[in-house]
Amino acid sequence: MTDQTSSFRTTDGARLVYDDLGAGPAVLLVHGFSCKAAHWALQRDALITAGYRMIALDLRFHGRSDSPSNGQRISRMGKDLGELIDHLQLDEVALIGHSLGVSVCLAYFELHGIDRVNSFVAIDESPKIVNDESWAWGVRGVQWGNVWDSVNGRFQWGSPELEPPMPAHVEQLFSEVGGLTEFPQGTVVPLLADHFIADWRDVVPMVDVPSWVATGRHSPSFPLEGMQWLADTLPQASLSIFENSGHCPHWNEATEFNRQLLGFLQATRA
Repeated sequence: MTDQTSSFRTTDGARLVYDDLGAGPAVLLVHGFSCKAAHWALQRDALITAGYRMIALDLRFHGRSDSPSNGQRISRMGKDLGELIDHLQLDEVALIGHSLGVSVCLAYFELHGIDRVNSFVAIDESPKIVNDESWAWGVRGVQWGNVWDSVNGRFQWGSPELEPPMPAHVEQLFSEVGGLTEFPQGTVVPLLADHFIADWRDVVPMVDVPSWVATGRHSPSFPLEGMQWLADTLPQASLSIFENSGHCPHWNEATEFNRQLLGFLQATRA
């Protein structure tokens, strides 16, 4: 597969753009909220050099993809992922999600099962965002009583003071490809609300493929106990804690993250 940027149309008419680089076993990367495919640049060369085909999707409402008036649901994004896999006729794909992208992968698993997936990587995301009597490891500070204020930006959820300073190489990445998207007020509230109220805990035990959970010691979003629960509940999973990272260990500690990622991917192909 030669390097290319391509697009396809979903069954509900949205044009989604993706990068398709390198050759070998397919690795499909799914970014988080307000990110884009280009933010996987710190993983791109490592994957291609190691002999993988790196496919990075711009989710709807993000990056170069369409922002339609419909489809502001994680389940629709999971369907988008399935339609991309169908479009590219992928089998034995490694799915890698970060933050909201993990939830998109879990939606994919619920809709399509695991038959076409070889392995799964989940980077710092809880299967349930809201904390209540059944779950204490969602986003820090978010309860049912403040969900609407949280998604509308009127309540400071999480603990941003825990996030380590941005390393120079991440600042450089942002200067080259652009930083996080600042959406116009109110435009993606339905998507965030759907994301916040979802509960994927019943899907997690179904994901019976080799899995790796990665988190930062200083995550401003999620307690470590929730990441341990995810690793323990996925049938074939391990957990890595990156000591100098917060929500984005694939950025902050890219070299070590890539080393462990490649080791994990290689083990699943052995």
